Amino acid sequence: MNKKIIETVNLNKSLFINKLSVLNFGNGSVIDRKKNIIYIKASGITPEKVSSKNIVGVKFEKNNSYKIVFNKDLNPSVDINMHIRIYNQYKKINSIIHNHSCFATILSQIKVEPKCIGTTHADFFNKSLPLSEAFKLKNNKEYDDKIFLSIKKRLDKEKHFPPGILLRSHGVLSWGENIKTTIENSVAIEFICKLYYYSHLINKKIILDNSLIKFHYERKNGKNKRYGQYQK
Repeated sequence: MNKKIIETVNLNKSLFINKLSVLNFGNGSVIDRKKNIIYIKASGITPEKVSSKNIVGVKFEKNNSYKIVFNKDLNPSVDINMHIRIYNQYKKINSIIHNHSCFATILSQIKVEPKCIGTTHADFFNKSLPLSEAFKLKNNKEYDDKIFLSIKKRLDKEKHFPPGILLRSHGVLSWGENIKTTIENSVAIEFICKLYYYSHLINKKIILDNSLIKFHYERKNGKNKRYGQYQK
């Protein structure tokens, strides 16, 4: 079986395994950049029940149009247009998870960017997790372009590309160069949002010194990182 299809199944099942989704909320996709094909969960299928039988492959063009080339009798996730636009814009992204996990969604709904207030966050990312820009709709046809532009406008402000973004009033996106990184980013973002939410219930004036943020981030992610096992 096509490796990308298997990866897409595993990516979507990770939403259920890691308790990042309820019912059929959420989806994951993987791109085959050589063939310009995105594999994504079919619309309405719960992540727990995903198999190759309900993965849809869509071939896309630069103008964001697409045609279904795998499991042609199924409709892809309603978020397929958002995935296409992200893949077209950011070439280093090879897989995406979109979900409505509890704490990430809470922060997106109250329009809060979780700042780096602890070393757990700093180990993962050294900046606030970004929140997409606000937008309004004049008609329903604008939605796909507007939500993508709300993401792009916010990411354009970042010097360092983040592991994901909170979708304002909506949910969260995570991404990576492969499915392993994407899953890890999705799990980490939800956990960091949970820590931030509960910490601020107790104390709203938490500050972590920049020297500690830098140390912890570089120790795990820098050029001379000291985290994990050395390769022989």
